[in-house]
Amino acid sequence: MYPMGGGLLTVLAFVQVVVPIVTAVAVVVIAGVLARGARPVDDGGDVAVEQRLDQLDRLLASGRITPAERDDARARLLGTL
Repeated sequence: MYPMGGGLLTVLAFVQVVVPIVTAVAVVVIAGVLARGARPVDDGGDVAVEQRLDQLDRLLASGRITPAERDDARARLLGTL
């Protein structure tokens, strides 16, 4: 079923109106998602980082990760500051 009564010209007119609107909405949504992803997450600041570093040390001490894994994780964590 065609919108607004059918006919090829009516369909083309409908598409010419709807496509730019859908495109504009998509651009706004994508920009919003990218903007949120670009902002740093408020994770409690230095306390959270310190706790994560302590957790890495505990994982290393318990043998659950290797020194290289700990060093890699520390570098990634400190690189987010």
